Amino acid sequence: MTRAKSKASQIKAWKKDISGLTFEEASQALDLILAELQSDSVPIADLQDRVLHGEVVLDTCEALLKSVEQAVLQLDPETLIENNSLFAAD
Repeated sequence: MTRAKSKASQIKAWKKDISGLTFEEASQALDLILAELQSDSVPIADLQDRVLHGEVVLDTCEALLKSVEQAVLQLDPETLIENNSLFAAD
C-alpha cells in the first residue's frame, strides 16, 4: 500500500470514528489532540498524523456548527418555530 493510500484510509477511518459525535464530543476530541501537540510528547514521526487528525476533527466541528446555524436561520424570529419557507408572504 502506498503512503498516500495509507493516509487516505486513515482519514476515512478517523471520519468514521467521529461521524456520530456531538459537537461537544468532537470539540473535546480536538482539545485532546491540541493538548497532546502542545505538550511536546508527540514524536516527530507522528506529528503530521496528529495534525491531520486534528484537521479532520476540526472539519467535523465546523460542519456541525454550520448545520446548527442553518437550523437556527430557519426559525421564525417571533415564534422560534421552524419556518419552512424563507419567502413566506406577510
